[in-house]
Amino acid sequence: MEFLRIARDNRVAIVTIDKPPANTLDFALYDEITSLVGRLEEDDSVRAVVVASAHPKLFISGADIKDMESYDRSPGPMTERVHKAQSTFLRLQRLAKPTVGAITGHALGGGCEFALCLDFRVMMRGGPTIGLPEVNLGLVPGGGGTQRLSRLVGRGKALELLMLGSRLDADEALAAGLVTAVGSDSEDTVGQARQLAARLADQAPLAVRLIKQAVNEGLDRDLDRGLQLERTAVVTALLSDDSREGVAAFLEKRPPRFEGR
Repeated sequence: MEFLRIARDNRVAIVTIDKPPANTLDFALYDEITSLVGRLEEDDSVRAVVVASAHPKLFISGADIKDMESYDRSPGPMTERVHKAQSTFLRLQRLAKPTVGAITGHALGGGCEFALCLDFRVMMRGGPTIGLPEVNLGLVPGGGGTQRLSRLVGRGKALELLMLGSRLDADEALAAGLVTAVGSDSEDTVGQARQLAARLADQAPLAVRLIKQAVNEGLDRDLDRGLQLERTAVVTALLSDDSREGVAAFLEKRPPRFEGR
């Protein structure tokens, strides 16, 4: 891939976004993200994923605003652009492995929407901001931001951030529930993200996948349907080899050796 680099740290895949100068989102990067998700799903040796940026001042900058002047503003092409963003980010969110973002640069607009698709976000204190400031340009977030932000921080806070176009620093984002943890500098932020991913990789992969699926799909349904999803996940986990191994390891007072089956 041209813009995404993948390295390995045991069972953790480290994905670095490198699309100079600003990691802007376009059709080419959307296609690589979709391809990446497919590769990660097929690799059983990967149990968790960290996403970081090669550019210290930017995580992902979203769409290039200068390019907007040349957009074909008829309904068909505009709808295609929005659908591409939404479908790509939905594919990323549905990756059946836990994902952690290491946000050491600004994550605004589409960059924030990308981050919202990840399961956890660690953000650096003292520089980067995160938010959905599209309203300041007379625009509406188009990569799922209105939906995922409200599910994450609640309706009232989401409306405040969206309608005011607020940009939050790391501590403000942590207080709002937008990020999971805060790092003191770039090294600490990436280190925390990798440490969290390593802990997730040590968990039973089948159970982790089932938990992620039940939470993500249950949020979009009523409680009865959510409980049905949970029942299916529980029974699947109880019948798995990992469950037997987990119980045996507990009784034998040893670390479990999960195989994802």
